[in-house]
This record gives sequence, C-alpha cells and structure tokens, in this order.
Amino acid sequence: MTWVWANSPYSGERLLLHLALADFANDEGICFPSHGTLAKKARCSTGWVSKSIRQMIADGLIEIVEQAGNGRGKVGRYRLLKGGTEFDLSEQKGSSRNSNRSNLEQSDTYLLNRQEPSDTSEDFERLWKCYPRKTAKGAARRAFDRVMRRTDAPSIDDLIAAVGRYGEQFTSGKSEQRFCAYLATWLNSERWLDEILPAPTQQITEPKSGEIRTAESLASAFVHTGRSEEELLESVSPYSAAAQRAALDLFRELKAGKR
Repeated sequence: MTWVWANSPYSGERLLLHLALADFANDEGICFPSHGTLAKKARCSTGWVSKSIRQMIADGLIEIVEQAGNGRGKVGRYRLLKGGTEFDLSEQKGSSRNSNRSNLEQSDTYLLNRQEPSDTSEDFERLWKCYPRKTAKGAARRAFDRVMRRTDAPSIDDLIAAVGRYGEQFTSGKSEQRFCAYLATWLNSERWLDEILPAPTQQITEPKSGEIRTAESLASAFVHTGRSEEELLESVSPYSAAAQRAALDLFRELKAGKR
C-alpha cells in the first residue's frame, strides 16, 4: 500500500480500487478479493471494478494469475505489479518514483484518470438515446451517476433492456407520451425492476385501488393550489398508468368546473 500511495497514477475511484487491491495482497503481491468486495471498498459499482481492472492490466499494474470460475464464489486471483515489474515490497520510503511513473504519465489513460474517475458518460448517452422522453437531461445524468455508484448497480445492458420494455407502451401508442416518467424519476424509483403489465383490454369495473385514490387526491390538491398539469404528471409518474389517467382526468374535470 505504501508503494501504491506513492506511485499510483490514478485518482478518485480508481485510486481507491488500486489501494483496495494492495490492501488484500500478500507478500508476493497476490490477492483474490471478489468484485463485490472491491466495489464496496472503492465506493463504486461492480461494473466499474471490471472496467478498471481491465484498464489496470493494460497499464501494466496488475496481471491475472488465475481467471474467475463460473460458479458462485469462484473469484479471480491477481498479482500487483509496478509499471510492468512485480512489486518490490522491500522498497524503502523516499526512493525515487519518477522512473516508475514516467511511462504511465505519458499515456492517455493516465491523463483521463486524473480528470475523470468514472467513465460513465458513454453509458449514459446510450441510455439517454433510447429513452422515450428526453426531458431534464442534467437531472437524469445525476440520477444515473448515483445509481451506477451503488454496489448493486444494474449493468448498462440491463438498464437499456428495461427501458425498451418500459418505452414500448409509448412508442407503440398504447400510452400517451405525457404519461412517460422523466428518466431521473425512472432511475430514482428503480423502475428497471418493474414487471411490465399488459395494457388493459376492457373497462375496469373493480373498486378503485389505493394507488388511484392517492393519485386523485394529488390531482385535487394540485387544482386547489394552482399547480400545473405538467407538475401533476411528474408527481404521479411513479404510479401505474391507470392511476396516472385517473389523476389527469380528475384534474381536468376540476379545472373545467365539472365537479
């Protein structure tokens, strides 16, 4: 760890990951923590751990001794290196580090890591491109970053697949575009875990659910406080399509004086 503190070319999350690997290493520089354990120590997602390890291998700072197996608990084994050579654990404090860093400091990877600890921009743009409602991009990006820093963060492919399922109702015309939640709301509500229900094919005759009653109460409150239809739609966006429709219908009726 002393060597990593003095010589690692990284910053931010990747430096924490480098330190975490060093913390687990034995006298030969060998360690075998799981990606989940490393993610908790580095305060990042397991996906980011995988990307960072691949980059650290490319930078000559770790090598794979044994690949991870397919079964549960089959973690990989790594050896920590310093710029292409194994750790000299007897290296004294105060020794020169310039020769160890010179090659790394010339690389684009080093410069990138100094300025951008998380390479989530490309993944976010992929998700934004396929999301059916492109509103409030800044809030969406912040929500995406929060989600992807979690230790149980979904993969970008899982998010895109979930967005595809969610967005089908809007792209097919089954639901109106204004009922589509903002991406930030969708992410904060963990909507990728939703089970997509089939669209109703007949008039609902059952008693109103608690969710619908709550949505209608919101609609009534929004009318009495002079708030807009757009604000109502955003507030009820985490609710079911039926609850959203009920809230909007009541809002419009109250606005028109029909109730």
